[in-house]
Amino acid sequence: MQTKETQTVQNESGSSTKEISAVDIINMMLTFWWFIAILAILVGGSTYLYFKVTAVPEYKSTSQILITTESQQTSTDVNTGAMTGARNLLPTYIAVLESKTFLTVVSDDLDNEYKVSSIKGMIEFTGVEDTNIIKLEVTNEDAHLAYLVASSIVNNAPDEIARVFGGGNSKITEYPEESSSALPLNTARNAIIGFLIGAALAMAIVFLVNMFDTRVKSKDELVTKYHLPILGEVPTIISGSSG
Repeated sequence: MQTKETQTVQNESGSSTKEISAVDIINMMLTFWWFIAILAILVGGSTYLYFKVTAVPEYKSTSQILITTESQQTSTDVNTGAMTGARNLLPTYIAVLESKTFLTVVSDDLDNEYKVSSIKGMIEFTGVEDTNIIKLEVTNEDAHLAYLVASSIVNNAPDEIARVFGGGNSKITEYPEESSSALPLNTARNAIIGFLIGAALAMAIVFLVNMFDTRVKSKDELVTKYHLPILGEVPTIISGSSG
């Protein structure tokens, strides 16, 4: 049986430049779709199992604090300017409630069982959009502890705000409650992220392998991609056993 072996001539520099177009990249990915799919499924599945086994359920207790100014307190009407002023000061109020001084008060209120750094890691203050309300969220693996921290904050916040701002005032519009259900673990979302990372990794591997593969696989590739002439084809004779 005879086959054709293609002989090539390199350019004057003795090397060839491999050019890869967008179509070539797409064809690469389609050719190795099975590798991309397998790696994506492996990484996505592993990510899902990891978070499913290791994730610890967390609970959240929430509350809301209304911030008012002195002009609002002395007026029976809702003053738009005063509300806007209070709204603009929300970041300052939040900074006070996140300060070490105030969180030390909270720690003392909880019999110093929890350090200030631990309490700060549980809490998050945000301003409710287009209002002068601060939303408090306390998240912890212990539902009762989250509730205790949130309760201590809202109970001590009015005094701290009055102490720091003098004319400022605050009212609790939503009191914290102890949560009976854990927050979603988001294992499905993490699995999707892992799947996408696996697919991206597989495509990068396919691309790099093809980029560094300098072999010429056909005479058509030689002509179209490397622009080198074919001088001739030398037949290769493969000996086989005769019957």
